[in-house]
Amino acid sequence: MKRYYAVLIPFYTMFLLYMMFYGCGRHPEFGFLQLNPLQSITYFLRYNNFFSETFMVNIVGNILVFIPFGGLGLLIKKLNNLPLLFFLFVCGISAIELAQYYTARGTADIDDVFLNTFGMLIGYAALKVATWLNIANIRLDLNYDPIKSSYSYSR
Repeated sequence: MKRYYAVLIPFYTMFLLYMMFYGCGRHPEFGFLQLNPLQSITYFLRYNNFFSETFMVNIVGNILVFIPFGGLGLLIKKLNNLPLLFFLFVCGISAIELAQYYTARGTADIDDVFLNTFGMLIGYAALKVATWLNIANIRLDLNYDPIKSSYSYSR
């Protein structure tokens, strides 16, 4: 599992960055900064049904595409710590949102940070459940010691 993740996550990250800056017909026009929490989420919930393309792309899509980043602890043992992963992810996704604003290739939206982080947290929780159930020998990838119920960070 770990070796597949290690190979795929860099390509996946590059694909997402491409989509965030160049995909979906994005052209430099003007940057927009939206810092009112929950404004975009409320708008999409109020004016779109749950199965509309707009809702799926802007709400569901912003959550789903970041789920794989919850498993970064598989690659970097220190990131198997939720507070550190949370902090670094929020800083990283905020920097990307601001870059979209400054390059005029999208909207820097605080709600995107919330939704993307929620997706990462779902991925982190899924990794913990997979570790607990020992799906695909993830315990071995994380050096999990079931007797101590803790993780060792051997080198």
